[in-house]
Amino acid sequence: MANNSSCSVCVNSLAQGVHLDQEEHTNTFYAELLDVSEASVRRHYKHGPDPKLGERDVTMQSEVTETSSTGTKSVTGYAAVRDRPVTMEDARDWLRSSGDRPEDFHVSVRSIAYGDGLFSNKLSAWPNLKKIAATAASDEVVLEDFDPIECLRNLRAKSPVANTGNLQTSGSGVFVISLNDTQFGKDENGGTPATLARLDKYLAMVEARVMELRLIGRSIGTLVIIGGGDIIEGCTIYPNQSYSLDLTRRGQINTAVTAILDTIDRLAPYFDDVIVLATRGNHGENRINGHKTTLYDNDDTMVFEMARLATERDPALQHVEYTIAEAEAGVYVDVAGWRLATTHGDVYGKGVQGATQDKKAQNWFKNMAAGRDPIGAADLLITHHFHHDKLSDWGACLWRQTPAMDGGSEYFRQSTGEYSLPGMLTFVMTPQERLRDEQVLR
Repeated sequence: MANNSSCSVCVNSLAQGVHLDQEEHTNTFYAELLDVSEASVRRHYKHGPDPKLGERDVTMQSEVTETSSTGTKSVTGYAAVRDRPVTMEDARDWLRSSGDRPEDFHVSVRSIAYGDGLFSNKLSAWPNLKKIAATAASDEVVLEDFDPIECLRNLRAKSPVANTGNLQTSGSGVFVISLNDTQFGKDENGGTPATLARLDKYLAMVEARVMELRLIGRSIGTLVIIGGGDIIEGCTIYPNQSYSLDLTRRGQINTAVTAILDTIDRLAPYFDDVIVLATRGNHGENRINGHKTTLYDNDDTMVFEMARLATERDPALQHVEYTIAEAEAGVYVDVAGWRLATTHGDVYGKGVQGATQDKKAQNWFKNMAAGRDPIGAADLLITHHFHHDKLSDWGACLWRQTPAMDGGSEYFRQSTGEYSLPGMLTFVMTPQERLRDEQVLR
């Protein structure tokens, strides 16, 4: 029963649907939240659990539901049950009513009695990641016997064979291609087989493009292959990712290494020198409970290290060299008198101020220059991550954001109305121009 005396904290917390917890927040926090003094909060804790509402007619707050990006959800002032304390079965019914499976969540309930037959109830639920992963593992369609080598062999049989003729392979110019955001293992729009088919098509177009450029007088003797990150999809990047995979982590890595070696095998014979410039991506991160372990431990760079071990043993590929990121955010190489740098893009996606993607990238680039990081001296910065073509001329540095090579995201299209066409960025660098003859292969 309500007491005759009144506690402003009891009254305001009931009206706002707030549950006070001394271990969760300070007295000052609750004082500001409930528009009372800190002394009132201290007195509230002293009078015990029975609410002191006096004779006031308190109107309880309407039901408020919150859902976070991590899948955690809660409801305060649960309207379905206000005449008694809420139970765990009530929480499970609440989850079922929203289309969720109660077994996929941890749940908690809290009740505060504000009088006879008057309760303020709060229900909370957060994903049971182990249960979700186990269920997904039994339900998902995983290509356990998928053979990327056989897949590429079949694709090659259908592709036209390039005629290299007697075209010269040397020259001061540099031909650059970007291999990024393939996200092998992602099952959207045909999944991994469709991504490999796109890559096979792009490589055939690269071969034709190289010969075309040389026929019109471009002297290109060096190939730079940018490994822009997110080469694999990963398995623990977000809570429900297990539902959208067609390869295990092992299968993703095998496919990525196969694709990298196929790219080098096909293109290296066209050039005197080949440079592989590989940066780490967010999908390659080794994560535990959603958090990356270290900056260094990244599958997007590991697959290039594995490819390097293979090419180092091949006598025909001794002209291939690698610059692979370790813990640094990006990597660079000086070619044709210019500094070419690449970073995936996630490093400035959230932690750097800027109204647009190019402003975020520019502010991050300024930070690198101010800190005398070698990337801050780049003449040409290639970034990825956001899956959309973008270009901005910053004067001393030219910024180019690449398209992705994966199957796209239906969720992103439905939430933003935007989508991007997959493609491979290619261009030429010469001692006279840092970027020319650009073509996005599609």
